[in-house]
Parts: sequence; C-alpha cells; structure tokens
Amino acid sequence: MASLSSMTGRLLSLQYGREPFTVMRSASVDAMLILAPFLGISLVFAVAANLSQGGIVLKPMKFRFDSLNPLQGLKRIFSVNGLTETMKSLLKFAIGIYLVYWVVKKDLPLLPGLMEMGFMPLVKTAAMMIIKAAAYGFLWFFVLSAGDYFLQRWQLERSLRMSKEELKEEYKESEGNPMIKSRIKSIQREMARRRMMQEVPKATVVITNPTHYAVALKYEDGSMSAPVVVAKGMDAVAQKIKEIARKNSVPIVEDKPLARLLFKLDLNAQIPQELYKAVARILAHIFRLRGRS
Repeated sequence: MASLSSMTGRLLSLQYGREPFTVMRSASVDAMLILAPFLGISLVFAVAANLSQGGIVLKPMKFRFDSLNPLQGLKRIFSVNGLTETMKSLLKFAIGIYLVYWVVKKDLPLLPGLMEMGFMPLVKTAAMMIIKAAAYGFLWFFVLSAGDYFLQRWQLERSLRMSKEELKEEYKESEGNPMIKSRIKSIQREMARRRMMQEVPKATVVITNPTHYAVALKYEDGSMSAPVVVAKGMDAVAQKIKEIARKNSVPIVEDKPLARLLFKLDLNAQIPQELYKAVARILAHIFRLRGRS
C-alpha cells in the first residue's frame, strides 16, 4: 500500500512527465514491480497445487495436425466434458461477481465519507475494503477448488474403470480362454473316466441301485484292510460300469440303500466302518459262490 501511495503521488505530481505514453509506460513498470511478489506467490501456489495432484509428468513435444482441425475443436467445445467445464466457469464467474457486489454493497455507506478523509486514512480504508473483498474471494475459490479437486479425482477414477468387455479380455489374458479351459477340463474328466473304467474288470463286486447308481468295490484279502471304491457313476456311466462288469464276469449285486451310501465316497477311498457289515455280507456271499464253483 505504501508503494501504491508513492506511485500515486508521483503520478499526481507529474514526476513521470507530461507525455501520456511515457507516463503509462513508467507507471506500468512501477505497478508490475509492486505486483510481482504477489503474482510470483500465486504462480508458486498454482504450480505446487498441480504437482501435488498429478506429480511431474514429462512428455516429448510433438506436433499434432489434428489439433489444427476446427471440427475437432468444436467437438471438444460442445462435448459433455466441454459443456460441463463451460458451465463450471460461468458459475464460478457469476458467484465471484456476486461476492464482489455483496462486499461493495456492504461498504457503500462509507464511500461518501471518503471524500472528507485525508490521504493516508483514505488509503487505509480502501486497503481494508480491498483486503476484505480479496478474503471473501479467496475463501470462495478455495472451497470451489477443493470441491473441484474431489470431482476431478472421482472422474479420473471412473474413467480408469474397465468395461465388461475389457474385464473379459483381461481375464482371458491372465487366466486363459474359458472355452479352452473348459475343453481341457472336459478332456481331463474323460481321461479320468477311462482310467476308472479300466479298474472295473479288476473289481470284486459292483453294487447297483439298480438303474441310477453303480459302485465297483475291490477287496484283496491280506493286502487290504477294507474294500476300496475303484469306480462309480450315475445313469449312463452306471450302465457302462455294469456292462463292463458283465463282460468280465464281475458279480453285480442290487442294494439300493448301500449303493447310495457308497456313491457318496471318493474314488480310491476305503469304505467307512459303519458299512463294514453290509459290504462284508455281500463279499461273503460272493466268496461262497466262488468256492462252490
């Protein structure tokens, strides 16, 4: 304020001369020197704010011919993002003008008394009015910039989200094509089924439902502590197990409750103790028949 007062005194006392252009040039240089620290502080804060949000990003400079296309520029202006930015700018400008009007309106009763003040009281009163207006403006734009920061961050995070198609492609790249994986699992199941069917001719007995379930048990006296499930299946697989059993003269016994219980067991698992008696009765009957033959 002292520098502005001094510059005003030089203007009024014609120390800059009487030539309008010379006076304007000299006064402009002095005004820029007075405002330079404030402009420098604003520049530092603006750069610091951008660095805190996005960091330092170095990109090679290259000329883009599409930036000269007026149609592309019109598309950017009238796009949703462009219209949103325009509305935000108009809103900021309108509210800023209203704040200035509101501050000045409150100080309007003081203006007539300024004519009766001395130079230094006048400068102090004007400075207080300017500081008050600047404080309100700073507060408004600080709140606005904070809200805009969170809005921009939300828009950025939203733009980084992947679409369903992108998620599918990424899943294919990282986990493999689901169709190929399904085909591999199907081949693996078929190979496991073939290995299981190869064990049916070695089974001791096949216990059936008779139509829905078929479980092949193997028991070798002396080498096994309990019978083992070597094959099992439902419906078509069950019929295949029984067909192989008949071709290889493996006994087939119908026992609906026992077949359901045995089907719940895993392949190559020994039967539990609670099924010992039921299975032993069937094996004993089979061994007696074999003994007679």
